[in-house]
Amino acid sequence: MSAVAARRNVAFMMVARAGVLTATSFFLCVAGAAAANPAIPGRTYAPEALQGRIAGPLAPHETVKIHVLLQGRNEDELDGLIAAQSTPGSFAYGRYLTPQQFGSYFGADPATYARAIAGLRAAGLTILELPNNRRDIVAAAPAATLASLFQTPIDLHVEGSRTFYAARYAPLIPPWLHAVAVTGLDDYHEMHSHMRIAPAQIAGGQFSYAPADVAVAYDLNPLYQQGLGGNGVTMANATFGAATASDLAGFETTFKLPAAKLVTTPIDGPSCAATGCNGESTLDADWATATARNVTFDQVVAHSTRNKDFDDVYEYIVDTLGASTHVVTTSWGSCEQEMSKSELALDNGYFQQAAAEGQWWFSASGDNGTDDCENYRRRTVSVDFPGTSPYVISVGGTRLRAAIANGGVTRYESESVWAFGNCGYGGNGSNGAGGGGKSALYPKPAYQTAITPHDGSRDVPDVSLVADDVNDGLFVYDGGRLQSGWGGTSEAAPQWAGLLAIVEQKKGNYKKVADPHARLYQLAASADRAKVFHDVVGANNGVPACAGDIAVFPGYDAVKGFDLASGIGSYDGAALVRAY
Repeated sequence: MSAVAARRNVAFMMVARAGVLTATSFFLCVAGAAAANPAIPGRTYAPEALQGRIAGPLAPHETVKIHVLLQGRNEDELDGLIAAQSTPGSFAYGRYLTPQQFGSYFGADPATYARAIAGLRAAGLTILELPNNRRDIVAAAPAATLASLFQTPIDLHVEGSRTFYAARYAPLIPPWLHAVAVTGLDDYHEMHSHMRIAPAQIAGGQFSYAPADVAVAYDLNPLYQQGLGGNGVTMANATFGAATASDLAGFETTFKLPAAKLVTTPIDGPSCAATGCNGESTLDADWATATARNVTFDQVVAHSTRNKDFDDVYEYIVDTLGASTHVVTTSWGSCEQEMSKSELALDNGYFQQAAAEGQWWFSASGDNGTDDCENYRRRTVSVDFPGTSPYVISVGGTRLRAAIANGGVTRYESESVWAFGNCGYGGNGSNGAGGGGKSALYPKPAYQTAITPHDGSRDVPDVSLVADDVNDGLFVYDGGRLQSGWGGTSEAAPQWAGLLAIVEQKKGNYKKVADPHARLYQLAASADRAKVFHDVVGANNGVPACAGDIAVFPGYDAVKGFDLASGIGSYDGAALVRAY
């Protein structure tokens, strides 16, 4: 664990020891009791406070950690700088910032920042971390202290089998704090894994692609023959649960791969037991290192699947690793409509900071087609964050068709978009479909204007790769055994990140790697498009109706050129690395 993470953990545990009751023990005391909580005139209920039922107040001494986001300086210049950093001939070309440099120019006004820190301490909060970006403050305090500071009760809720806490009202931020957003006053929202497993899980149960098959299909072998495997490059994975060294070694031994270096960095302590919750991270580790075979793979592990714990992971990767790690993959996301405004402001700010540092994020686009919220009764199409951030590469899913002889792939043939079968939501056919569509939050970024629909919105996915669990499926070594039939956009994102790690090795310096948003869309609009990308054509990423369903989610067809089911398409690895 890093020194920064260790210091934060020690500080957090010191605050936690002051608690008298945990949320769980308090809930046992009040379960079944209806709490009378009259509304305060003129106050707006927080959206999270409307979920589940109130079981009583959060224990007054329960420790709650928050992130406070302040207004940065010179923010109107930031997107211009990011564009210039990837424009040959520009004054800023390749001059990516360190986190410290970012903080010195784009951080909050120093005097305002200092007053905010002093004010939080005076109000009874413990400062856990002052990030290098000098725009955020990580702090913790008993629930009663935060309820007083932000003038809102913090209630314990029950929803089905889970409990969570939530501020009853949108917080009233004291004028002296000058905060743009405060996160952590609830732990309702959760991140979702983007993997699928076909019913026949054991090796031999169905045909699945091995690393050698994928290397042939996507033309990676010429890279390996040149000694390009991500050597000297560290890739981070923002995840929950941790792949084990023994499982990764089993995968590498089975498929005769080099031994990649696996690093595990838990944030705020271990997230779970060694087995039982690490399947997603195992999939990520296996296939990131199946592509970038000599990379160092640093899995940065959230304490839970709650969004507030992923805030900590994002902050650590961007603000602590920003000077040393420049390729990141994540297979966890949440539909835009389920993200709070404060979380979106904080997290998108980290991704924007990452772009200025030359740190490139790849995110799975989702496995439920155009219904990323996975609640068909709401009748609202939805797409997945963080992939919808204009500073993150969203990676969709395909069904790969390849020529096979003697049990192995001999050549690439075609791809269609990963799609549900005749019936959605677990019906016959595939277990999922590649996420894609229009962002409800972010306008169209400049890099998308040349080849995407004129819809005014950030369109996703940007690119795609194999993800179909039923018709394709990849091998994964999990729980001490080789398994087949794994899929989801969780297997596509780490492979794309792996290819960028190879680009970084080939360039010899991350400062020579242009923003993949800018470069990929430039290549897609050029005469070289057909050489470096496979155009994904066929099928639709909507959710078809089944008997008894009350709604159908229309999707997007995978057609010639860019589309909102497969984006630009998949890659010809060797050709793309040459052209990059």
